[in-house]
Amino acid sequence: MRTQAASRTVNPPPNYLRNIQHFVDGTWQHRYAQAWTKVRKVYVPYNVRQCHWVAVEIHFVRHTVTVYDSYTAFTSNAMLGSYMEPITHTLAQVLYEMRFYEKLEVEAVKKKGIDMSKFTPFIICRIPDVPQQSDGTSCSIMIVKFIEYLSDGIPFHTIDPSKFGYYRLKLTIEAFRGEAYV
Repeated sequence: MRTQAASRTVNPPPNYLRNIQHFVDGTWQHRYAQAWTKVRKVYVPYNVRQCHWVAVEIHFVRHTVTVYDSYTAFTSNAMLGSYMEPITHTLAQVLYEMRFYEKLEVEAVKKKGIDMSKFTPFIICRIPDVPQQSDGTSCSIMIVKFIEYLSDGIPFHTIDPSKFGYYRLKLTIEAFRGEAYV
């Protein structure tokens, strides 16, 4: 699914670029911020087609974007590449222009043989065997669980789709108490 066409990037407005720079530099306005140069990967929620959420892992060393989708029937593999271009192409271009990989403290990028002296889009990977939702409304809680489990190294098979109501209620209570990491 790899494409090298830099012309497919979108030029985001300057305020978006500043926001991206804050995330990358770890200067965003909350206490959980950490510079991306200090980590190998980040997890982000991502909206596909303006109506479906997926969890995305951006791995800086492998230069991959891994998609964890709880409703794979909604988006075909063929279309996923174009829906992911804001990350695979535009974010890759922004990181290149910020000289992100020159600052990256993880030498494994060079060991992988990835040439970051030129613009290189991220490679898309889709994990096919993640729990699937049975309705059209549970994608948001699923991505929260995916990111939580990925961050903690917990296997996905322990996510119980019959407990979506419980997961939502638990997250709501944690958010009201200020205990949720969202």
